[in-house]
Amino acid sequence: MHANEFCNVFTCQTLGGLEMIEAHFTETVFGKHAHASFVISVVDAGVMYFSHRGESHNTLPGQLSIVAPDELHTGSKGKGEGWRYRALYPSEERMKELNHSLFGTAQTPYFRQSVINDARLSLQMRSLLDKLTCGSEALDLEEHWERLLVNLLLQQSQCPSKLTFSKAQSNIESVRDLLADCYQQKLSLDEIAQQAGISKFHLIKEFKRYFQLTPHQYQIQQRLNHARAQLKRGFSAVDIALNCGFHDQSHFTKAFVSAMGITPSAYRQQFFTR
Repeated sequence: MHANEFCNVFTCQTLGGLEMIEAHFTETVFGKHAHASFVISVVDAGVMYFSHRGESHNTLPGQLSIVAPDELHTGSKGKGEGWRYRALYPSEERMKELNHSLFGTAQTPYFRQSVINDARLSLQMRSLLDKLTCGSEALDLEEHWERLLVNLLLQQSQCPSKLTFSKAQSNIESVRDLLADCYQQKLSLDEIAQQAGISKFHLIKEFKRYFQLTPHQYQIQQRLNHARAQLKRGFSAVDIALNCGFHDQSHFTKAFVSAMGITPSAYRQQFFTR
């Protein structure tokens, strides 16, 4: 991490272990990566540049950005000397439950825009983040969290009935599930192509078209997601590299820094020094 940068990670047990990050980056560049959860962030100062769904975005102070699970994105400073932001990471399961209660479908919500310029939603997001930081009462936190998510879904998500899924996408999604379930294993291209019932070349092409990642890159992201969970439980980087299928500790550390902006040991320390 560069001088004057910081990245603080918190969890709120009142909201089911919801993870929150507050960070300031100046020179750090996040390579292509994805998360197992949704990422809802707000820029407090500076400009955050990121690519998402094949488009580039500059997020300004007060604007929200939202990225769904397994969606590839990057991150770096836009114009100026860097950016300061805060983010929440609601689980896919939580969002599905809320989507079902609002729209009667258990599908993962799909948000139309990567960047949301809505003053009311921004105010709700910042108010919740401030309450999380100062330790408000449980009922107050729960009310603000529920209101923010409901408004996001009602105002920004696409109606599930408009989404269509082809047989080809279903086959590719079965490969995605295999890679997620077998993240520790050294799978061959033959094995996963057989799972999809298509040629190896077609598999690579179609998988990247749907998920913006090659199968191997997707598997690395799954390993990182499991690594984060193990770091929170106090596992060492050496053990995690072995547990999650990385070649060695150096390979794990390099991949983690590229995705999170801090080393595994710095990330873990934040959960055991409070």
